[in-house]
Amino acid sequence: MSLKIFYNQGVGIEFEGKRILLDPEIETKTDLIFVSHAHFDHIQNIESVTPKISSLATKDLIEHRTGVEIINPINFDYFNFGKLILKQLNSGHIVGSTSLLMEAKNKKIFYTGDICDRHRFNLKAAVVPKSDIMILESTFGKEEYLFPPVVEVIEKSINWIVEQMESGYSVALLGYPLGKAQIITKISEIFNIPIIVFDTIFEINEICRKHGFELRTQLQYSKYTDFIKNEKFITIFPNSVKYVNFLKSMRTKTPIKIAAFSGWAIDENYKQQMNVDETFPLSDHADFNGLLKLVKQSDPEIVYTVHGFKENLAKTIAERLGINAVPLNDGDSFSFL
Repeated sequence: MSLKIFYNQGVGIEFEGKRILLDPEIETKTDLIFVSHAHFDHIQNIESVTPKISSLATKDLIEHRTGVEIINPINFDYFNFGKLILKQLNSGHIVGSTSLLMEAKNKKIFYTGDICDRHRFNLKAAVVPKSDIMILESTFGKEEYLFPPVVEVIEKSINWIVEQMESGYSVALLGYPLGKAQIITKISEIFNIPIIVFDTIFEINEICRKHGFELRTQLQYSKYTDFIKNEKFITIFPNSVKYVNFLKSMRTKTPIKIAAFSGWAIDENYKQQMNVDETFPLSDHADFNGLLKLVKQSDPEIVYTVHGFKENLAKTIAERLGINAVPLNDGDSFSFL
């Protein structure tokens, strides 16, 4: 057996003459590309003719967001590729997101992609298989990133919305259009009040509904701009300073309070950085303790950490769990016999 794991602006696997790139950041010659989900930082090489494995939901979301039809898509959950057995597993990150389990003779390699270990409404926590080699994302791989329970965050956000509405305000809730925005939409559904969704999010919500994420019908922002001048409402917008400024410009005509949802809201400076009235630490990623829990569940012989705080996380895994852990950097290559 000849198995190699390498890193060149993305993780690569070579086995018995076949090469697979996992969420590659650059265009490189390969036999197969795995796309874990439809966030823009994970969808390079989309226009190439190289076969691409993803979930069907991810394929549909990518094609919608980029306007590019994916050539040679592979949307099976389980199939053989040469002498490799590949299996897609729910990663819990966003609608359609998957991890990849690769079996090569006596080795199981588990690539997490972006991963979350917590249930959030219709999004179920990641499925974590046993593995020999684990390739783990490290977005929140520092001990300071410890999130409160999801139920607690949702309850606090609901209470905040109620307080604002009782004080005569409409409410704007901000989150990343794919991922956070679907959770915010679910939170909003408990209120008997119009939910007006920014067009980008509205269109993504429709695709997510098609793939099993249950959502009530919302109002599309561009078709209800006159409505928000006269009625109390909840609106959902992308999470950026650009939209914060736009929403604040509405205050001369419409009393409105603004809240942002993000894992980075765990940082006490985030509220000031975003210039909003409130923030809630809701993340689509595992936090520091969650990442360690995932390693324990998978119980690998070695962990390779990628992205984020990969050096710190690798060091912690080795020290606390007694498992060999190595941060992957450009040019790294490791062979297994």
